[in-house]
Parts: sequence; C-alpha cells; structure tokens
Amino acid sequence: MTSFQDVQAAATEFARGFNHNYYRPLQVAALKGDWETAKKFFNNDPTATTAKVTTLAMTALHVGAIGGQWQFVEKMAQHMPKEALAVQDLAGCTALHYVAMGGNTKAAKALVTKNPSLTQITNLAGLSPLIYAITSTNCKDLVWYLTLVTTDENPGFPFSGSSAGYLVALLTAAGFHDITLYLLQQHHNLAIVTDDNGSYILNVLSKMPAEFPSGSKLGFFERCIYQFVPVDLDHSPLSNLTDINQPELQSKTYMAQGFQSYFGSLRWKGIERLVPGIKEVRDRKLRHKSAVRLVDYVCSKALTRNSAEFWQSFVSANILRNATSSGIVEILRICFDYFPDLIWNYIPNEGYIVHVAIKSRQEKVFSLICNMPICKNFILVVDESENTTSHLAANLAPSAQLADISGSALQMQKELQWFKEVEKLDHPLHREVKNKNGKTAWELFKEEHKDLLERGEKWMKDTSNSCMLVATLIATVVFAAAFTVPGGNNSDKGIPIFLNDNAFMVFAISDALALFSSITSLWMFLSILTASYAEEDFLKRLPQRLILGLAFLFFAIATTMIAFGATLSIVLRDRFQWVYIPITLLASLPVTLFAMLQLPLFIQMIRSTYGTSIYHPQSLW
Repeated sequence: MTSFQDVQAAATEFARGFNHNYYRPLQVAALKGDWETAKKFFNNDPTATTAKVTTLAMTALHVGAIGGQWQFVEKMAQHMPKEALAVQDLAGCTALHYVAMGGNTKAAKALVTKNPSLTQITNLAGLSPLIYAITSTNCKDLVWYLTLVTTDENPGFPFSGSSAGYLVALLTAAGFHDITLYLLQQHHNLAIVTDDNGSYILNVLSKMPAEFPSGSKLGFFERCIYQFVPVDLDHSPLSNLTDINQPELQSKTYMAQGFQSYFGSLRWKGIERLVPGIKEVRDRKLRHKSAVRLVDYVCSKALTRNSAEFWQSFVSANILRNATSSGIVEILRICFDYFPDLIWNYIPNEGYIVHVAIKSRQEKVFSLICNMPICKNFILVVDESENTTSHLAANLAPSAQLADISGSALQMQKELQWFKEVEKLDHPLHREVKNKNGKTAWELFKEEHKDLLERGEKWMKDTSNSCMLVATLIATVVFAAAFTVPGGNNSDKGIPIFLNDNAFMVFAISDALALFSSITSLWMFLSILTASYAEEDFLKRLPQRLILGLAFLFFAIATTMIAFGATLSIVLRDRFQWVYIPITLLASLPVTLFAMLQLPLFIQMIRSTYGTSIYHPQSLW
C-alpha cells in the first residue's frame, strides 16, 4: 500500500514538469462549474479534456467532481473518451471516487453508463468507489446503485479482494443491513470474512445495540406504530432511483420486490408523506429486521465451515462480550442457537457471559441466560479476587446505565432491585462470603453506593420541600375559601346564599377535597423529610411515600381549579351565560401543564416500585 509520503513525493516529481499557469483557467472553471469557459479552453486545446491539470495529476473531470459541480461532470463525461474516464490521479482515484464521495447518483450514473469498469477500479489504498460512497456520504440511494452495478472483476475485485472485509464492515456500521444482505447473497464469501477479532459483521453489530429491537428506545406512540407498520426485507428500496434509465437495473429491482410489494411500498410512501414520523419508525423497524436476519444469515454460512476452530475464531470472545455488555439479546440467541457450545465460553478477566451481564446491568441478557439450568453453576463461580456473583452485582452500575434513570433516588432504587434480584439466585452462603478486601457483598454495596445514597437523599428532600410549598399554599387558599364562600352568607343564620345552587355544591365539594388531599400530601412529604434514609428505604418505603404525595398533590391542584371555576361561574353567569366555557379551558391549562411535567416521573416511579421484577425468564431455544 502506498503511503502518504510516497504520494507527496510523486506529486513533487510531477509538479516539476507541470505548467500550472497554463491550466489554471481550466482548473478554476472546473471548480466553479463554468462549462462555457471550459468549453472554449477545450476548443483551443482538444487535448485538455484528458490532460492532467493539477499537481496531483487530476483531470478537469476530477476537479469538477471534487468541487461538487455535477452538471459539469455530466457534460465532461459526454465529451471525454471512455478510457479517459478511468484515469487515476496520484492517489489512485478516478473521478467516480470523488463523485461517490459527494453522493450524487445522477453524476455517478453518467460515468458508469459510459464506462462500467469504473466501479471495479480501486485507489492506492485498495478502496473502490462503493467504499467511498459508504464512508463519505449518507446517501443510501447511491450506495444501492453502486452495489448493483459493481462486479467482482479486474482490476480491484471489490468483493473478494483485500478490502472485502472492510467493505462489509462499513456497510454494517452505516446501518445498510438490507444492502449487506443483498451482497452476501450474491457473494457468499463475504459472510464469513474474519480478522483477529472474529467476524467482521458480527464484531460491528455487537457494538450497535440501537440496530436491534432489544436496544431500541421508543416512545409510547412510536411503539404503537412500530407494531403495525409493515417492512419488506425482500425488497430493494430503489424507488428514489426511478430517474436512472438503466433497463437491467430496473429489471433486477422489479424481480426482487415483485409487483405486489412494489405497489404496497408506494401506498406506504404516500402515508409517510402525510405523517412524516411514520417513515422514521418504519426505517428503524427495517434496520432491526434486517440486522436480525443478517446475523442469522452470517451464522448459517459459518455453520457450513465444519471446523470447531473456525467457529471459535468466528464468534470470538470479543463479540460475545460486546453483545452482552450492549444488551443485544438477538445476537446471543442466534449464536447460541447455531453454536450451543458458546454458552461455556469463558471471557478472560470478565468471567462467563452471565457475569458480564451482571457487571453491565443488562437485564434482558441476564434473564435469557439465567433461564438455563447450567447458569446456576456459572452463578456459583467465585473469581480470582474471591468475589461472588453478589459482589459483582454490588458494584456501582456504569454511568451510562444510571443516566437513563431520572433522579438519584430512583437510580438508588434500581441498584437495590438489581442487587436483590441477583442475590436471590446466588447461594445463601455467599451472603457472608468476604472477598480479598474482607468485605461481604452487602458491605461492598454500601461502600460503592455511598455517594449515590447521599445524592438520593438530597434529591428526595429537595423534591419534597418543593412539593410541600405547593401543598401548603393550596391548603391555605382552600381553607380560607371555605369561610368566604361566593355570594356571602345569610346575615340571620349564616347559611350561604347559594346553598341550593348546583354550582355552589361543586365549589363546596371540590374545595373540601382540595383541602383534604393537600393536607394528606403535606404529611406524605413531611414523612419523607423525617425518614432515616437507610439504603433499603429506597427500595419501597421512600418511593411509595413520594408516589402518594405526588398523587394527592395533583388531585389537590385539580380540585382547587374546579373550585375556582365554580366560583367564577356563580359570580359571572348572570352577565355572561357562556362564561363556563373559557373558565373550563383556562382552568384545565395549569392542571394539564403540571401533568405533562410531572407525569413521566410519576409513571416511572410507579413502574419501578410496583412493576414486574427485573428477572423475566426467557426461552433460549
């Protein structure tokens, strides 16, 4: 492979005999896309169309492609001979390399149509235009186009040469799993290419949890859309390439997808234009389905290599560790399905897979592995530092895991839940086992979570103090309102004048409910301030009190606004009969705003406190 210094030396040598002043007007015209000026230059000097006009031995076509002047590139392609399109600069790049870097499909089509061999030419680093399109742009249409028109021929052999593994790794990292699947079906050798870290494809995917359903974080409405939106994995999504008039390419497209799938795709594209968010969910689901099928396809091809040594290098310890620490259940499930012996794999300095899952707090992987009887043996293993499995669970979770949980108190609760769940599966005798540092698992937990405990206590007290202020204000207001009722009282007996009015009854009931609920909320928050704040208090006691306090506070706010609305209706209805409409709308605003701001935290606390256990046994086979 030629180094940068070699290219620089070649450029220096080439520059000695290069007439810069002569070609400068043509170079500037190409950078600007000024075809008229360039055409005049070509008329005066016809050899300039193929001449090298820069010190890096680039033609005007190269310069136009680097400048992103796509119309200029198309016109140059028409005026240049077929062989001249394949001219390489000192870095070994043709104009198609730079067009691929710029991401323009139409310009690429103009070059490839005239000289189809351009797609096979690699630069000095062994990289084809297809690789340039993947690494330098996010234009999937161009990647699809170059994939379909690139053949595994001289001089570069893009799909079987030295850069083949790099190609599939880049495609996978870019999330173009459907394109990768298409290539693997055409060139079976790409499925089993490996390096020192194992399979190129599995190694990349094991670091990309967002490409799988288990690692996807969807909102409520996104999850609803995700379940129903269809995806077609046997469909090459080339609808955006309809402007490319290439019969053989269109034939491949229609044969791949079928007419029914094609028209179904058009129907969903119409829906996506009306609701743009659907396209994002649909694209994500396509990536998820494609990634799972890609893993399955790669493992199935590896299985044809009847060699245990190959399997061990193909699904390396690095891949298993990455997939486990990233929580990618799909990769582990498929790998164990094809290669069951991998379950015994011991990862150096990490332990068995269940130990990696515990350290990285991957609940789904933990539930998958622990459903197997053999896992009980793994859990009883003590490492070199005499740490039991409970000791591993006692360590503080990675910061990335804690960041997904809002509030230090809820983080502490999650840590306790995880420790208690692992402790249930561990042997009872291990609770008193001390590691090399002389600490039991619970002692280690308290030491590791000392700072988090302090932050959780502060968070609880700050939240309670803020909510107590609101609850006190509501209690004061509604208490005073009970003795200054709307319309006043009868001077003889002190009975409210509007006692028999329905609106007044609404006021009285809602005012009483607001007072009772605000006082109850106040006591809940006060009990939080006076709690002992031991570690185990964060498991149930403190979260339950906070949930009750927030629930009663929300109810107090809602009933206070109802009482206020009923009072305004009584006072103003004789003048404005429609007054209850704006009153209702305005009263709903603060209640809705409070719900929107606090409801996510409230729901998260309920799910964390009263939800299902962390451990959900899953069937592996």
